[in-house]
Amino acid sequence: MSDPAVLVGSGPAGHVRPWPVVLVHGTRTSHSQWDPQVPALRAAGHHVLTPDLPGHGARRGEPFTLEAAQAVIEGAARTAHEATALPVHLVGGSLGGMLAIRSAARLGAADRADAGTDRAGASPVLGSLVACGAAVRPTPLTARLYARLITATDLLPAMRRGSEDFPFTWALGREGARAYLRGGRADNDVVAPAFAAVASLDLRGELSRIPAPVTFLHGRFERLRLHERSFTAAAPQGRLEPLPYGNHMLNLVRAERFTPDLRASSPAPSDRRAPGRPRTGTGPSLVPCTTPPCASASCPASSPTASCAAGSPAAATPGSSSSPSRCPARRRR
Repeated sequence: MSDPAVLVGSGPAGHVRPWPVVLVHGTRTSHSQWDPQVPALRAAGHHVLTPDLPGHGARRGEPFTLEAAQAVIEGAARTAHEATALPVHLVGGSLGGMLAIRSAARLGAADRADAGTDRAGASPVLGSLVACGAAVRPTPLTARLYARLITATDLLPAMRRGSEDFPFTWALGREGARAYLRGGRADNDVVAPAFAAVASLDLRGELSRIPAPVTFLHGRFERLRLHERSFTAAAPQGRLEPLPYGNHMLNLVRAERFTPDLRASSPAPSDRRAPGRPRTGTGPSLVPCTTPPCASASCPASSPTASCAAGSPAAATPGSSSSPSRCPARRRR
């Protein structure tokens, strides 16, 4: 079967090209979960891949196994890298975020191995990892209980049909429900093996082996964030970015706010650091900053040498009289 990863756009080559992005969806949805984010990423010049995990979307006929899921994610990352010769921003939500943690560790290990070959000096495949709603280490018992809870939702006829109606529209909004369902809703029998797969992983151990920046991007009411601090500490370049809005499906329910925050959370091409050097605070955006730094002491752009929350190094002179309300870090929240 041909790889059903969906190529949704690539930008024009420029002096500094944006890195490609691979977006990995959560349980029972498909690549279409990322529909609200794709246009903005494509408009910014990113080459974007949104693969379907086994048992989901175009792969609904395939059984879900851990190795098959990793092959899909890592295959998409390598495809994006080969198409652009640039490192890849790997982004995953929920189930996709947990699987992306393991794939990032495996891709990072492959990058390190390549350092001693004729590929030495070439750009690595892995550029960064952003995990949303994926900072919990499920046990086999909690994985089974959560799987039963998810499958029990199909007792509601509307949930079983997967139609753009209540309760999907109530939980996600009209546009969010459309994106969640457009690629099809996976069958119940994919849930138990998917959760058993992530329960078998040592996610903290995987995080410790990732040689690239790792960001945990969580909504205010995120339920899968129990271990966010220990997960962040486990990653050599880990960073926690709590957002003051949204829930577990924040990319769908608050897309207008989440999309720019996702872009701001990923390191710019010039921001790749050596392994072991942590990144803290608000990360540089992939969007050029056009707002001068404000006078607020809490604004990350208030220093003339700071990195503006909207993108480029702050260019205005110290002591700018700009109002704190113009602070790009505050406005994007």
